[in-house]
Amino acid sequence: MDLPPSHRKRLGAPTWHEAADAPGCDDVDMADLHVERTGVRQGVATNGRGAELRYGPVEVDGSFTPGELLALALAACNLMSADHALVRRLGEDVRASGSVTTVKDVSANTYVDAAVELTVGSAEAGVDLDDEAWANLRDVAGRAIAQSCTVGRTLEHGLPHTLTVRRA
Repeated sequence: MDLPPSHRKRLGAPTWHEAADAPGCDDVDMADLHVERTGVRQGVATNGRGAELRYGPVEVDGSFTPGELLALALAACNLMSADHALVRRLGEDVRASGSVTTVKDVSANTYVDAAVELTVGSAEAGVDLDDEAWANLRDVAGRAIAQSCTVGRTLEHGLPHTLTVRRA
């Protein structure tokens, strides 16, 4: 019996995104994430797989602000979550990209809205679907994103967090 995630949780069954073989669930252990200060309000973020990126304020060329990283995490998660639906309907070589915009309440120092736009196909190789098939693809991709985008689900529900400052 296939139950919606809200009902599965109440029954104690794993939700779709908690299943061991669920796409996107391979990032459960984030113990290898690390940030290191390299200058005034800037640094390098790394993970245990060798990835590295620079973060800092907007004045620092070649770096991402933490707000940009949050927005990009949302866009990337949306695109990754839709990937199976896109590939299944359009093939392994489907071109897809995404962009994201945010609205910040400067006085409250918080983001109040984010909009992700996914583009499927390209000017050279458009997507050859009739209107009904295109609408179906949008619906299926939207459901996949709603169900499996951990970043989006976390932003919707809020993320309680703690901070510990310790001596080196």
